[in-house]
Amino acid sequence: MRPRRIMFALTITVGLAVCGRAADKAVSKIYIAVIDFETIGAKSARPIGMQLADSVRLRLRRHKGGAIGVREVIDKLTTREFSGPISVKTDSKKVSAILTGKMAVNMGIYGTVRQAGREVRAEICCINLVNPKKPAVWTRTFTDNSERARGVIAQKIVEAALGNKEWRPPEYGDETEPGKFGKALNVNGDFESPGAKGWDTPDNAGTFIEADPRGAGKVLRLQTDLERDKWYEYRRKLRLGLASPGNPPKLKKDTSYGSVAGLEGVHYRSAWIKATPGRRYWLVADMKGKTEGIFFPKIFVKGYMEWSAHADALSELSLVELKLKPEAFAALPIARRKKLVQTDAAKHPERYRRECFRWYLACRNTDGAWKHYAAQFPPRGGLPANVKWFQIQVYAYWPPGTYLFDNVHMYDDPRQTAPLDEVKARTKNFDRSEELGREELRKRAQAEKK
Repeated sequence: MRPRRIMFALTITVGLAVCGRAADKAVSKIYIAVIDFETIGAKSARPIGMQLADSVRLRLRRHKGGAIGVREVIDKLTTREFSGPISVKTDSKKVSAILTGKMAVNMGIYGTVRQAGREVRAEICCINLVNPKKPAVWTRTFTDNSERARGVIAQKIVEAALGNKEWRPPEYGDETEPGKFGKALNVNGDFESPGAKGWDTPDNAGTFIEADPRGAGKVLRLQTDLERDKWYEYRRKLRLGLASPGNPPKLKKDTSYGSVAGLEGVHYRSAWIKATPGRRYWLVADMKGKTEGIFFPKIFVKGYMEWSAHADALSELSLVELKLKPEAFAALPIARRKKLVQTDAAKHPERYRRECFRWYLACRNTDGAWKHYAAQFPPRGGLPANVKWFQIQVYAYWPPGTYLFDNVHMYDDPRQTAPLDEVKARTKNFDRSEELGREELRKRAQAEKK
């Protein structure tokens, strides 16, 4: 009985859409079914044809409610109750009968997918019955052999079906690395200057500046296969000035999920770098270390806003320096607390900066050999106006092991000729989370009063 109930609901929906078309001819009402694609070749629990069909459904749903007119994309479970995988060779008239007679939709996508090694080849047929007097049917072949073959082909299918180019986020490689840069904005990116100038002092437990194994010069080494608890306590004491890098603890090797690699990972931070709103930048680096899938080192560029005027508490380091316990600070009169915070913020403004921007250079390296990386940021538009300072943070975590870095340099984009406006995130209400949170709390409080 369940299929009959679903079909009844869909029939009513499409009936209303057809009536609505008479009143609103500017935007077509599109109801789509993506029938699982036939798979030819390697067998698996989830054939590539079904996976690709799922990807197409997902991408189509992103257009739901938009200007193109997509009103509904039938989910995979409902679709499978009416039809299994259909070959691209199937007569389009038979498929049209399924779409209109059983599923009550006015667009259908089906086809055949073959996979040979990394190459995926999809022969896809689209039946467009949005205008029943002028039905349109096309068959096209899409191929890709990249690591993202399924996503690339799904995007092409959706663009062909809707007749509209999809928005694509910027990706590494969209812009080639400039042949010549100006002066690096960060200091000592090659780690050659004595005393780790421009960077944290290495802790000699997880971070080291040492001789380059290739010969002359020095490199940064991050070690992540370490026992976690002893390392964590040492790092905290270092931060509070209660330990010395000259006397690091002896740490056992640990490659478990409870190791440093499996939990916090190892950061190595640069000195502060002054930021310029509206600018674009490049980060380049060399890295050696074997990575696995989605786990790879990242070189973060984090942006910070000035926040000392809004601070209402002391940092942990400031409490230690003032020889104050948190409980003692909390017990002070409000005026006294504010005075302490204001004085400390004037003396140590960097302790009160708040992160407001984050981007990273992805250092994927399945070969474990030295490799060069370069990318520009922000990915879109210019740097937001609230970013006043940068800090480069070299970071490694999983898999446990050794990671070497060299020539970590940040530059102004030499191709930029004028400031660029900030391009906001596409996520709805992205920059209103705090406001919306307060609004939700107000609603709850009002509901409780009632």
